[in-house]
Amino acid sequence: MQKSKKPMKKGKKIVIKKKSKPSKKPVKKNINKAQKKSKVVVDTKKLLSLEDAVKYISDFVGEKGLEIFEYLVKHGATEENKLASKLGFDRTNNIRKFLYLMYSRALVSYVRSKRGRKAWYTYTWHANPDQLIFLLKQMYQNDIDQIKKSIELDKVEDYYICNYCNRLYDVATALQNDFKCVNCGRVLEHVDTKEVLQSRQQRIDELKKRIAYLDSLIKTRSSAKAK
Repeated sequence: MQKSKKPMKKGKKIVIKKKSKPSKKPVKKNINKAQKKSKVVVDTKKLLSLEDAVKYISDFVGEKGLEIFEYLVKHGATEENKLASKLGFDRTNNIRKFLYLMYSRALVSYVRSKRGRKAWYTYTWHANPDQLIFLLKQMYQNDIDQIKKSIELDKVEDYYICNYCNRLYDVATALQNDFKCVNCGRVLEHVDTKEVLQSRQQRIDELKKRIAYLDSLIKTRSSAKAK
């Protein structure tokens, strides 16, 4: 005997759930800083003509490191195998130690990429001259801060000098050596503190001029295009 079907209740609608559409919001990707276009333009020719700029890099990574940085500034982003070949490195690994050292201070950046699923990653490097300007400005500002501290001390301190050796002594050191130069034995002469303060203030003014000059080497892309 067949079971009778239950009659459907009137007034109820059958609702068919639609599959939710995938979100149209773009998926955020981790973008390396080196992939972002710089918003500033640096006059690299003038920057690398500065003795302090060249000295900063050569003191930090040596002459070879300076050569790498200058090449990247001149030729732009370069794949590391090509970079090693152009600069006479027999192995890519030999150039990486210079690149990684400069990368530690953001003087250079890289973009990592590969072609195909099984391919090795390749690294393309480029220089960050704006970071070099920042580091130089930081160095100058540190010097200014130190000089300012010494000026405050010099206001209450007397100094003595050996006119023959041109060596400067504070009161405690001069007194300890019976006001005689430890190098030649000549009698020390008292120094006018105003002259010391004046020379140090001149040094601060010079450093401020250097900072202002570095600022003049940086322009935004919009202002650079306008010219």
